[in-house]
Amino acid sequence: MAQQGFDLNAILKQAQALQQSFEANKAKLKQETATAQVGGGMVSATVDGEKIVKEIKIAPELVKDGDVSAIEDLVVSAVNAANVEIDKKIAANMGAFATNALGELGSAGNLGNMNDLIGKFLGGGK
Repeated sequence: MAQQGFDLNAILKQAQALQQSFEANKAKLKQETATAQVGGGMVSATVDGEKIVKEIKIAPELVKDGDVSAIEDLVVSAVNAANVEIDKKIAANMGAFATNALGELGSAGNLGNMNDLIGKFLGGGK
């Protein structure tokens, strides 16, 4: 028994469009990069949206000193810092995506707020 003003087909179409949009956004995020420098810029690391290290740069003067332990520590720090930066980019993107997605979903069939949607879906809406 269908509720008046509640179009399940419109919601399903909207959900499919949302899923496609989510997948496109996810693919876009994979292409994002973040770079971090540590040790006064002596070491930098770049990672992508999948947290794959794409590049490590080490200043030649750091290598000349021959302190392998210091270089190793700086590389680890640079990669960790780059991962923090990519996490921030992903979180900001996904937050904006979720806000837009909820707005789009709420507009499907003039549903109103989520409590109304849930009530209608469970058969309690009038």
